[in-house]
Formats: sequence, C-alpha cells, structure tokens
Amino acid sequence: MQHQTSPCRGGSGPAAPSYSSRQRIAAMLIALGLSALLGACGGGGAAKAATSASSASAQAQVPLRVVATPNPNVFPLLLAMANNPALPVVLQPVADSSGIDSAFAAGNTDAALAMTYTMAKKVITGKVPNLQLVQVNDWRGFWMVAPQSAGITSFAQLVGQGVLVSGPTSGGKGGGPDLIFQAALHRAGQSPGDFKICYLPVMQAAPMMAQQLPMNSNPACDPSFNMPPAAISLVEPAATGLVMQTLMPMSGAVPMTRAIDMQVLFTGYTAWPSSQLPHGGVGVLSTVLDDPSRSATAQVVLQAYRAAADAIMAARGNPQALQQIAQTISAGITTYYGQYGLSLPAPVIAASLAQQELVFRTDLTMAAIQPDLNTFLTEVIGSAPPATFYRSL
Repeated sequence: MQHQTSPCRGGSGPAAPSYSSRQRIAAMLIALGLSALLGACGGGGAAKAATSASSASAQAQVPLRVVATPNPNVFPLLLAMANNPALPVVLQPVADSSGIDSAFAAGNTDAALAMTYTMAKKVITGKVPNLQLVQVNDWRGFWMVAPQSAGITSFAQLVGQGVLVSGPTSGGKGGGPDLIFQAALHRAGQSPGDFKICYLPVMQAAPMMAQQLPMNSNPACDPSFNMPPAAISLVEPAATGLVMQTLMPMSGAVPMTRAIDMQVLFTGYTAWPSSQLPHGGVGVLSTVLDDPSRSATAQVVLQAYRAAADAIMAARGNPQALQQIAQTISAGITTYYGQYGLSLPAPVIAASLAQQELVFRTDLTMAAIQPDLNTFLTEVIGSAPPATFYRSL
C-alpha cells in the first residue's frame, strides 16, 4: 500500500505540498534521478514523455518491502513516500516486534525499520539471521517521564515504586523499549526487580500516568500494584506529547516533566555525542543486497529515506515547513497504524523535533561508528552480533 498523493496537486494522501515544499521535493528527486516526475506539474511534451518513461520504469521495479512498527524510524519513510508516490517501496505496518518476526518468517518482506538492538537481537537469536544493518539514523528520544513535583532525576529515587514501560501499540516487553530501559537500569546500578514494573501500550499508559491512576486499575498490571506510577519510560515523540498534554490549562492532569535522559547514562562512547545513542536505522536482507537488481532498488529507497531525514532536520528552523512535515508524518501514522488504535498529533511531532528531543542523522558512516556501535549493542543485548550484521552501502 502506498500513498497516491501527487507531488503536483492534492489527492487522497496525507498532504498536498505547497510550492515551497515542491522545490524541496524537486531537489530530492533530482538526487534520485527521478526529477522527470515533476514534469507533470507543467512543461512540454518532452517532460511528459520523460515522466511516463520514469513512471513505467518505477512500475517495472520490484518494490522494496519494508516492515516497521510505529517507531520513530518510520518517520522519514512516511515523508519520502508522501513526497514521491513513485518510490519503489511498500510499507508493511505491524503492531510490535513479533509482527516483524512473522513478516520475515513468511518471506513477505525485504527490510525493516527498527531499533538497532532489536535487529541485532533478531540476528543473534536466528529469527532473521541474514538481516544486515545498512545505516543508523535515529539518535535520540528515550526518556523517563515523571510528575514535576516529585523531583525525580535518577533511577535510585524510583526504587520500590511503580514504573510503566510503554511501547507504541503494545507493552513492548522484550522489544526495543524494554531492551533500552533495562540497559539504562543496569547503567544506573539498578535491576528490574528494584521496581514494580508494568508493561502497557502508550495509549493506555499515558492516561494512567497523567491522571495518576492506580496501576492495578489496568488488568495487565499486577493486582497488588495499588499505587500510581511514579514514572514512565517513553520514546519521542510520545514523551513530548505527554508533557504537553499535562501542561495544558484545564487539562486536569498532573504536570509531567522529562525526568531522566536515558542517552546520557551510556558514557564511554566517542563515535557520537554524549546526548545521543545509535537507537535505530534500516536493516535489509543480505539476499536482497546481493542481488544487483534488488540492491539497486534498495539504494533508491535508502537515498530517498536519507533525503527525507535531512529535510526533517532542516525544517526545524522553519516553522511553516516543520508543521507541514509534521502533518505529513501524522497523517501517515494514521493511515498505516490507525488500525492499531494509534494516533500522533502533528503539533506533538513538530514540538519534539523543534526541541531537538528527536534527532535524525545521516552523516555518520557505518565504518566510522561500527566499533562503538558493536560495543553498545553488546551492552544492550548481552552479546555481540556477527560481523556480517554491519554492511556499508
């Protein structure tokens, strides 16, 4: 399934770009060798003929099938797809990490957008043994959010208290949110047994946190957990959304704050700033990358993905462009993940990006970060992925 919105006019897709955004789209399409697609916006017969040839070529390509949960890594792809409906890619939305396993096991997918440690674990456990990490783009976003009045700044202050761990559409137990949460606990000198932990989907966890409801009011939590949660583990932009919601006048919610920055706990790495971590990126099957025709398609999609990530970051200083991009991503989340009860308002996405709580980067090569990345992944999942997990493109 792909959005059918034209880059020249509005359609049934999530956003109809303005003239200024069309210029940015043109730059991206030129980089992809697909600039002829813009000929449909005006011009002579030669431009239209080039457009037809390009469209026919794109249709002839076998699209790259990309499976993804609604994690931040999907944002650049949603933007790239909306900006270029001819992009040879199919996004396959799944609710959680087990959905990724099922898609690969059925032979129905070629690539994944996921947390680096999630992909590495799938390789190590043999669930997707030939998945290769080709780029890392998601560099910031995991927080412990707590009531402002509590003054929480460390995990030590939460010992013995209730803690929520939240995934986008599930509790995330055993998935990316849980892996980085437990690794952060270890860095802080704590263990899961030090807390009363409950795993809940964000759409259930956020209201419980905002209203400070007893944890056992949700049957997924231990019945003995009769206290309200003292903190919640959230990825951006959900963390920004919860904080924004509780600070709204007349919300009736307990004001929240980002209490613990998980990124800064992981000291000792030099390949990236101390405020960032190599959270997520793109993994592609080696069988796809080893096939010249399929690899060429993957390269086109990856170029578009990188261009979209760069556009997202560049828009942070331009409120109008940022809002447009946020609206496109928000609409994409609704289109692909609304079936799982998930929504993500555009103002929340825009605020998270503007405040630099969610960061995408395309400037770090795999070769440059691989030594530290391998050590980091070993720390998070307990063992090192094979050397073949890393692939420079």
